Amino acid sequence: MSQLHSFEAVARRMSFTAAADELCLTQSAVSRQIRALEEDLGRALFLRKHRAIELTQEGRDLFEAVTRGLDEIALAVNGLRRASDTPQITVATSVAFSYYCLMPRLERFADRYPEIDLRILATDQLVDLGKDDADVAVLFGDGNWPGVEARRLFGERVYPVCSAGYLQNHPELRRPSDLLDQTLLHLDGGGTIWGAVDWHAWLVQQGVTGQPVRRGIRLNSYPMVLQGAEAGRGVALGWSYITDAMLASGQLVCLFDTPLVTSCSYYIGASSARAADPAVAAFLQWMVEECDGME
Repeated sequence: MSQLHSFEAVARRMSFTAAADELCLTQSAVSRQIRALEEDLGRALFLRKHRAIELTQEGRDLFEAVTRGLDEIALAVNGLRRASDTPQITVATSVAFSYYCLMPRLERFADRYPEIDLRILATDQLVDLGKDDADVAVLFGDGNWPGVEARRLFGERVYPVCSAGYLQNHPELRRPSDLLDQTLLHLDGGGTIWGAVDWHAWLVQQGVTGQPVRRGIRLNSYPMVLQGAEAGRGVALGWSYITDAMLASGQLVCLFDTPLVTSCSYYIGASSARAADPAVAAFLQWMVEECDGME
């Protein structure tokens, strides 16, 4: 093998001197290895000229074979190294989903799959799963994304929420139209990446067409919106997959049992190519199981 390794270096560099430098050997040592290889094969591999060398036909045949062999060995070694590496996947979600829905569950994923290294990318910008932005993403829509394997998690249900103290201080809040005279907390920024439900859409769905009397409070982060609601600063729209648990714990109360239910849903997805990866497939299945029963 050492003779073949030296032969490959000389044939590739077309120089005994350059090959010796690459292999950290003396030129004479490389020459002896090549001579021993030629004697063993009974064939000349190089035409030695005054200031240059050339491969013989036998030398070219052997060089092609050795190159293919070394390439295959390198591929096999790299594959074994990758297999021994800790699998890592990047999961892209909205800021709200990562904060309220994903983070509280990650310990269970780590207990079940301690060998998988998760990287969470919290962003309210669109993520292209066809590129290297992320391996997995939480998506919102009808479930049809070309080239993406998507699994439904739950639907979209939106209703107004506030703190118990705020409701106690505003006993006049009895009908959806009464919200026009309340401080409404708005989510600004992020476009309609997760849907188009805002206060205007919810009020229209309830048959309320008037304009709010008071100035609302606009925030560019949904966790801040819910913190404002918990602090009694106003009324917010609650997405059920986040706020159902906050209602159960008493952090917030639901004002009206008339949610807006859209035709779209939340999905967990990965590109068709990445979905076949064992680590990605495990995360997709785990997320479906975690969200089972949520609507």
